[in-house]
Amino acid sequence: MVVDPEAAMAANELYRQRRALTPDMREHLNSYLEPARKALESLSEPTTATAVVEAFGSVGLTDAVQTDDNGNGVRFGAASPQGGCLFGYVAFDGKVDISNGGSIMDGGCLEMPGH
Repeated sequence: MVVDPEAAMAANELYRQRRALTPDMREHLNSYLEPARKALESLSEPTTATAVVEAFGSVGLTDAVQTDDNGNGVRFGAASPQGGCLFGYVAFDGKVDISNGGSIMDGGCLEMPGH
């Protein structure tokens, strides 16, 4: 049996892919994007995972916020009740990177580092 290592590696990474969003879901997520960015940018430095969760709560996203404090900042994924996610990173210096998209194939909104 011949195995294509590139194809095997690509298949191994499928769990990281995000599900597609409907136009309604994207529109709904867009309504949270700027308020969430402003809430995250207002956090004290250095940012903590607890503060990130509270920032999402302040804009109405309280059900499922996942965080990962990697020592240099906080990665996050916040689920919307109508579907989809806001995800990104808050660096310890306060710089915010935030995007929206579908949940990952593995479930949830926060993509875990490779295994």
